[in-house]
Amino acid sequence: MDQVELQRGIQLFELGRYKDAIPYFSKDLSSWESKFYLAHCYFLISDYEKAKNLVEGLLSESPDDPDVFFLRSRIAYSEDRNKDAMSDIDEAINFNPYNADYFGLKASIFLQMKKYEEGLRYANEGLHIEPTNRFCLNIRAQLLTKLEKIPEADQTIEDILQDNPQDVYSHANVGWVELEKNNIDKALTHFKEALSIDPNFEYAREGMSTALKAKNFVYRLYLKYAFWISKKSSGNQWAFIIGIYLIYRFSYKFLTAAGLSYLAIPLVIAYLLVALGSWMMEPLSNCILSFNRYGRYLLNKDEKLSGYTFGALVLLGLISILLFYSLQIEYFLPLSVAAFAALIPLPRAFIQYSSSGRNLGFITGILILGVGSAGFLVFESAYAVGFAAFIIMVIYTWVSNLFK
Repeated sequence: MDQVELQRGIQLFELGRYKDAIPYFSKDLSSWESKFYLAHCYFLISDYEKAKNLVEGLLSESPDDPDVFFLRSRIAYSEDRNKDAMSDIDEAINFNPYNADYFGLKASIFLQMKKYEEGLRYANEGLHIEPTNRFCLNIRAQLLTKLEKIPEADQTIEDILQDNPQDVYSHANVGWVELEKNNIDKALTHFKEALSIDPNFEYAREGMSTALKAKNFVYRLYLKYAFWISKKSSGNQWAFIIGIYLIYRFSYKFLTAAGLSYLAIPLVIAYLLVALGSWMMEPLSNCILSFNRYGRYLLNKDEKLSGYTFGALVLLGLISILLFYSLQIEYFLPLSVAAFAALIPLPRAFIQYSSSGRNLGFITGILILGVGSAGFLVFESAYAVGFAAFIIMVIYTWVSNLFK
């Protein structure tokens, strides 16, 4: 490969212009160096299949190169294959135990696995090798926050910003840490600083959007819950959810048996808000920001559509309820139920990453609204129509987990 073209590719790579660099590295795949950079480019633009194919070829040529194992571990980590990521980073450390970034990645894997103490140990090992390593410092701040060691986390944050005052990732990461600590204003300051350095940095944009949503009291409560439950292992999360369900069932039976069935209705509503709140919170927050003078600029097209759809369904549901009680026309009762049931699949469909998840949401939402508006052609009772719309929504909450 022409060295001039290789150097041009490297220059583009270092500038973060990975797509522009790909043609330069692709011209001569007999060069190990060009394949190495090309694999990084594909990884950094999230084309993991091409990156993996190149990495396998690099390992067949250089089976003891720690940087290649490090790259393969990063790919596996990005695909949530924690076991493979751990195996590869252990190989990288075995070949070169003096690279702080390797220990930072291992700490990140433990963070993703919710093994915070082990992660902190490896982050500290990386900092012992390189005390100012930004990767290890950022991961350490996150781990200390998860472990609720706030004074140590604050000191680490201070070290991060002192060593990396203009680093976009550091400011964004500190913003997320402050957000988890419920310091909304501090989080906004760091996200603003990150976006002033790089206006297109998605990690900071998402943080700014989340922090603005957290200005809303309801969303702030949800966010605190989301951070809290995210610290728990999968087993403990399920134990909490099952526990909430059992408490609900016991309370419902007790109130009904005691002749206090009128209190059971608010209990059912409260349970549904807890059980389904996480399904609606993101579209709800998008709706709030869509009508915010400044917040709308943080939303992309799909997020705006999600918010507008959520608002329209709530309006349809409220109008239908009002018409049902004021005009005593049964048609509007199942229509209101369908509008509120469609709040789960339809607004979420716009913000699903997978095409299958989006399609499922759109199809289910339209089906629910179709049943609510035309169900009388099949069912005689308004309650049967409303119940059918509700059941379709429940089935969606089960099935959708297969299409994330």
